[in-house]
Formats: sequence, C-alpha cells, structure tokens
Amino acid sequence: MSDNATPLILLTRPRVQAERFADACRAEFGARADIMVAPLLRIVILEALPELDPRTDLIFTSENGVRAYSAMGGAAGRTAYCVGDRTAEAARNSGLEALSAAGTVAELRALIVGTAPGRPLIHIHGKSVRGDLAGDLTKAGFRATSLTAYDQQELPMNDAASEAIASPRHIILPLFSPRSAAILARQMPPPKNTVFTCISEATRAALPVELHPCAPISDAPNGKAMLTAVARQLCT
Repeated sequence: MSDNATPLILLTRPRVQAERFADACRAEFGARADIMVAPLLRIVILEALPELDPRTDLIFTSENGVRAYSAMGGAAGRTAYCVGDRTAEAARNSGLEALSAAGTVAELRALIVGTAPGRPLIHIHGKSVRGDLAGDLTKAGFRATSLTAYDQQELPMNDAASEAIASPRHIILPLFSPRSAAILARQMPPPKNTVFTCISEATRAALPVELHPCAPISDAPNGKAMLTAVARQLCT
C-alpha cells in the first residue's frame, strides 16, 4: 500500500511511453517514490502509407511516428532523420538506418540541411504538430512532403489522478510536450502540492502562468534529463 508521505510521480503520457518512463523511475528511485500511470493521450493510426519512391528518406519528430510508419507496413532499410536518440532507437528497432539530431526540431532541420543528399523526404507525424518542417525544407531546396499518420486523442483524467493532484501529497508530474501540458491544464483540479517538471520552455508556456513558479524545465529535451529533473524534486 502506498504511503501518502511518499512522493508520487504521476505520468500522463501515452501508455507505452509512460510505462517506459515508469520503469526508469522504479530503477532509479526504488521505494523513494510511488508511481501512477494515468494517460491523457492515446495514439490512433489515421492513414495508409502512400506508395513511396524507393529513394525516399524519412523524417521523424517522435517515436510515435516511427510506430505509425511500421504499423502501416513501411519498409525497412530506409534512412531516417530523427529528432532525438529515443526516436532514433525506435527507428533502428524497426530496421531503419537512423541518424539522430539529439535535440530539437531546429537541430533536426540543421542535420538534414547539412547532411541529407538530394533524395525525396517525407515527414511522418501526428495530427498535432508544431511548425512546418517539410515546408521549411522545401524552401531550403529539398523535395519534402509530410504525412499526418496518427492522432494523439485526448483521454479523460481518471479519478485517482485527479484526487492525487487535489490532495496535499507531494506530486511530481513530468510533462513531455506543450499539448500534454495544455490538456492537463484543462482537466486537472486546482493543484495543492504539485511540481510540473517540463521538458521545454514551450511546454511550460502551455501551463497557466500562475503555475510557472512550480514548473522547472529540464536541462535538455530528452528522457535522461527529465529523469534527472524528477530526481531533483525528490531531494527537495
């Protein structure tokens, strides 16, 4: 049975990513924290994959894009330009030749501009996407298109998560995207003792401004840095 004096790490990511981060937290923190997985998003595949020129290289700004590509029957062996190491790992596990920008979409754009040959490119992404990466690459002289391959459908917050946020218990709530922060802000009750650990400034900006003082930003936009940021909150 959990102890309400023990901090609770509340994970609202889609279930696959939430369970993986939960496993990392258990390995890192042991009994120092309880963990609750309460997804506010689920991934739903939207479209079939169009016929692609055999020379087409892929662009992924999330591992969900990789999963969608594989679920749609995408062929292995293509080159995949990936926003970060986790996405690149998913691409390699799907049989793709992955290159990681190890950072942000801006760094991914720079990687493609600096290293990609003149082959066609397709950005496979979700319905909710920030910016127009394919459009930016087209302006830079590349033959780039995009495909909305999946939707991140909103789920209602369950009662256990809502009650935890409304309680005086110390809650650590990692947020991995602006959209997840915005959904959380709409659904949650007024928090009493919750720290919203954000992966980026844009993610914190999606929270109400009055919550920004209790919304620290991780040192880098990746899972390892987020785990470190959660660890800091367990020490306070």
